[in-house]
Amino acid sequence: MSTVAVTIDYSNGAHKHFSSIPWKEGLTILGAIQASAEIVPGATISFGSDRVGHVLKLVIDGSPREDGPASEWVVWVNAKPFQGRLGTETSFGFKPDEREVNLLKPGDHVLIKQSLVP
Repeated sequence: MSTVAVTIDYSNGAHKHFSSIPWKEGLTILGAIQASAEIVPGATISFGSDRVGHVLKLVIDGSPREDGPASEWVVWVNAKPFQGRLGTETSFGFKPDEREVNLLKPGDHVLIKQSLVP
C-alpha cells in the first residue's frame, strides 16, 4: 500500500509524526492532515473557510490559541514551502486549477509547522 507522511511541529519542541497515512488518488494536503486525526495518538483538526472554500484559521490540537501569541500554520511538502492555499473540495469546485498544487503523491512528506506572525 502506498502512503504519505505528515509531521506536525508545534515549534515548542513537541512533534507528532504520522508515517503511514494511506495514499489514494486525489489525496490533498488537507486530506492528509485530516487523516492524521484517525491514527493514534491523533490530532484534533478544525478550520473555517472563506466564500470559495479556502482554509482559514486552521487549529491543530487547540493551537494556535486565541489568547496566545499570534501564530499560524505553515506547510512544506517534501522540504519545499507550499506556495498555494490549502483548499477544501468546495474550493476546488470554484477554482479547479488549485487542485493540482494541493495533490499529494505516494511517498510525499507534509510538514506543518506553527510559526509566529510578525
